[in-house]
Amino acid sequence: MKPTKTSWPRHIADSIKCRPRDLIIRISNWTRDKDEPAYDVEVYIKGIYDWNESKVFSTRSANRSKPKARKLAIQFAQQQIEKHMESFK
Repeated sequence: MKPTKTSWPRHIADSIKCRPRDLIIRISNWTRDKDEPAYDVEVYIKGIYDWNESKVFSTRSANRSKPKARKLAIQFAQQQIEKHMESFK
C-alpha cells in the first residue's frame, strides 16, 4: 500500500518538507511538556514519516533525567542514520 496522509504507520507528513531522496531525522524537545516530558525522534525516509522507525525518550514515565533522555535520543538518531543510509547509495 502506498502511504497517504492518513495511512499508518507510514504516512506523508505536511509538517516537514521532504524529497524522495531525503533522509530526515528530527529531534523535538518536549521536555517542558507537563504531562509527558520527552525527546521525540522522528524519522522521515524518502519523504515518508515512519512511526515504526521513530521513538520517544520520555523522562517522567521512564524515570530518566533530561540529560539521559537527550543522550539516548541522540544515540538513537545516529543509529537510524547509519541504518538507513544504505538505501540512499
